[in-house]
Amino acid sequence: MRLLLLCLLALSLNATPTRSSLQRYTQSDGSHFEGHLRGDAFMYWIEAKDGNVLLFNKKTATFEYALIAQGKLSASGEAYSPTKKRAPKGIDKAALAALWERRKDVAADQITDTLSQ
Repeated sequence: MRLLLLCLLALSLNATPTRSSLQRYTQSDGSHFEGHLRGDAFMYWIEAKDGNVLLFNKKTATFEYALIAQGKLSASGEAYSPTKKRAPKGIDKAALAALWERRKDVAADQITDTLSQ
């Protein structure tokens, strides 16, 4: 029984990556941009064609520049526009990868705790 639980744990930790093909997204103002959905079930974001990391803000129904704050990937409150010139203060890709790995580790710990109860 424990072996079965460990196998299920291993399978759940290998979350399926998101589809990485280029997709078209629509902003709440009707404008469009292209980007790739990145991440997996533990954490996901949009990487615009120009390399900016974006998150969808449900309150404003707008894709916004993302930032890392307090150990989380968060929407900045600033709507993304591929034509708008913006100061290059984007997210460091190494920091994003490290955050993604930490999120997976936290999920693994939670699953292990649940199975050991």
